[in-house]
Amino acid sequence: MSFIQILTEPAILIITVFFLFFIMTVLRNYSRVEKNLNSVYMFLKSLNKKELSYRFQELDDFMSSNSFTATAWEDFKKALIFPEKLYVASQNTKSTGDYKPEIYLTIDASYFFNEETIVYSKINHKFIQIMPTLLTGLGPFFTFLKMAVAFSAINFTIDDSIGNSLNGLISNIQIAALCSVFAVGFSLLFMFIEKIVYNRKCKKYYLAIQKEFIRLFDIVTSEKFLIDLVKESKIQNAVNEKLLKALPENFAKAVAKSLGETTVPYLENILYSLNKLNETTNKVSQGDIVDKLF
Repeated sequence: MSFIQILTEPAILIITVFFLFFIMTVLRNYSRVEKNLNSVYMFLKSLNKKELSYRFQELDDFMSSNSFTATAWEDFKKALIFPEKLYVASQNTKSTGDYKPEIYLTIDASYFFNEETIVYSKINHKFIQIMPTLLTGLGPFFTFLKMAVAFSAINFTIDDSIGNSLNGLISNIQIAALCSVFAVGFSLLFMFIEKIVYNRKCKKYYLAIQKEFIRLFDIVTSEKFLIDLVKESKIQNAVNEKLLKALPENFAKAVAKSLGETTVPYLENILYSLNKLNETTNKVSQGDIVDKLF
């Protein structure tokens, strides 16, 4: 029996079709992962750590628009510490060389961007994992099916047909054994190809993305963050204490200035207007008395 005849056997042909279908499924899914993660990696690579504060909104829009990183990015932002200086920096259109960005990360980036969050959750990974098992299972299934068909085709009623029946039985048993051989062989070949494709198209990029986040964001420990928080609180308390102490004096100065610059001139204008009104009234009254005398 030639190799072509073996491949054209229905059972082996079905196993081969399943193998090719599984390979195409893996290539299609991993290529989609590579396309999305490569775009994320190239964008992160284009960012400069010194310009991160000025371009953070751009980074936020890009990561949120990518379906592979949107969920992980939302959780990642919750682990960032944004200083007040970020608002000031966002008002400037150009960055200065001496500005040091102060966006800190409290948890390692690998906790958010890993193969589970940006690879496995975006493809049918569980189905891919059971593909070798399905291929292996097809071997015994078609082996026993082929043997059952072979034994059922034996005819012992006619002496002349016994020899032909035994030859057919042996041929079918050979095909049945080859079904298991092809199934196990395709299963091993699939695992080998899948692992190589995964490392080149998926693992390489999510590890590169993790490195880019480590490059862009400085990690601050919880202890350091609490110490900085205490220092900032003490500074704010000192400033507030000075403001409270100076408040009565500043209030008195403001009141005096308001009286001197606004209230007093206003009252003087009122008094001047009243004097003018009295003079006018007196003149009018004297004119009426003279008219009565004559």
